[in-house]
Amino acid sequence: MPGADAVRLNERPVNVARVAEITGYSKGYVYNLVMQGKIPYHKNGSRGGKGAVRFYESEVNAWMRDGWTFVDSQGGLHEAADKILEGM
Repeated sequence: MPGADAVRLNERPVNVARVAEITGYSKGYVYNLVMQGKIPYHKNGSRGGKGAVRFYESEVNAWMRDGWTFVDSQGGLHEAADKILEGM
């Protein structure tokens, strides 16, 4: 998302309960989306270790607006771009 880092400078992260309110999903379902890498999130602590999962409302809103899709890697980003270009 272009400019996301600039937005985050002025935005406080929110927890799973708030994302559940925004999306209308249960907290458990939001956690499932996190585990599947289907929703943009940030995690405090070591990779793979225990840590608080946090979200930015702007990212969650963009994710919902853009059809509930999330690309979680540069490789995935290139694949998504290739699919778009193939359709042109």
